[in-house]
Amino acid sequence: MGRLMLQHPRIAIIGGGPAGLTAALILHRGGHRVSVYEGESSGQQRTQGGTLDLHEDSGQVALQRAGLLETFRAVARHEGQEARVGDPRSGAITAGGFGPEGSMDKPEIDRGDLRQLLLDALPADTVQWGHCLTELALAQAGHHSLRFANGVQAEADIVIGADGAWSKVRAALSACQPLPTGITFFEGWITQPAADIAAMVGQGSLFCFGGEEALFVQRNSGDRFCVYAALKRPSDWLDAQIAQHGMRALVTGSYTGWAPNLRHLLEACTDFVRRPIHSLPADFRWTPRNGVTLIGDAAHLMPPVGVGVNLAMLDASDVAMALCAQPDAVDAIRQAEAVVCGRASTLMPDAIQGFQHWFTTEATADGG
Repeated sequence: MGRLMLQHPRIAIIGGGPAGLTAALILHRGGHRVSVYEGESSGQQRTQGGTLDLHEDSGQVALQRAGLLETFRAVARHEGQEARVGDPRSGAITAGGFGPEGSMDKPEIDRGDLRQLLLDALPADTVQWGHCLTELALAQAGHHSLRFANGVQAEADIVIGADGAWSKVRAALSACQPLPTGITFFEGWITQPAADIAAMVGQGSLFCFGGEEALFVQRNSGDRFCVYAALKRPSDWLDAQIAQHGMRALVTGSYTGWAPNLRHLLEACTDFVRRPIHSLPADFRWTPRNGVTLIGDAAHLMPPVGVGVNLAMLDASDVAMALCAQPDAVDAIRQAEAVVCGRASTLMPDAIQGFQHWFTTEATADGG
């Protein structure tokens, strides 16, 4: 038992996002028993955030391993790769085309649509909705105990933590907590865009860098636009301003020096949702434990610079493929962890530094 040489190990995946579901699908197709525990009550409980671009060397590799690449490519928005840059002072929009010549193919898909794509490929009873993990009690040789907020208790021989930034699985392996970056995103949506907004953003994304303020706009399916107003401000200052003036007034008031056409994007939004951005340290590592591992943001939370979901899905496929390839789960997980951690260690320093660079005057001058 100490080496987890079980013929049919019970595998629990904590978190039903793209990473957790990718791992579940590969494991299911490999003949493993797997349960996904997700805190949300259903796949439609809330909006899943903005659009995602899946890269051919990561997210698409994971979908290929899961047997869904062709299905994805049939529904993805290939035109969504278009990128534009807006000048915050003049309002001038520069069309960036579809990325530099020779760049990777990375079509877009709404986060909710990607999740549904994965759910549709799994048996209906794979995901246990309404199961928010509160505690993971580790055992020496399998039989890890899971306790959920709804009172349910379960056991598993293998636990894969795909439970995001504030992972309860990570908390059982490390005392390290994500650190604030000093940047807060305010997410808004334009559900019925006027013609001028649609023409300004185009088919893909619009990026505007203005020093301590930035603006990111993404076209989603159904001609909806997700708008992220990003502010570099102290958290306690934001608290005070929101308490005094309200969130909408804070957001719109932070862009008074910006061009009218860009301010119009904020004015057209529905209510904003505050999303502080956190990151794990670039050198984060957890204490290895038999039969337990981490993937995605649980393993290497970093600022949103365009690699997060791709890295998470690739992590998921690496772990799942390793478990399918050999009977010794301990060795399989250790080998996959080495790949996951090694890859993250090469990306995290640049991601953390690059994200901070976005909120400098240099970013304003060079377009990010």
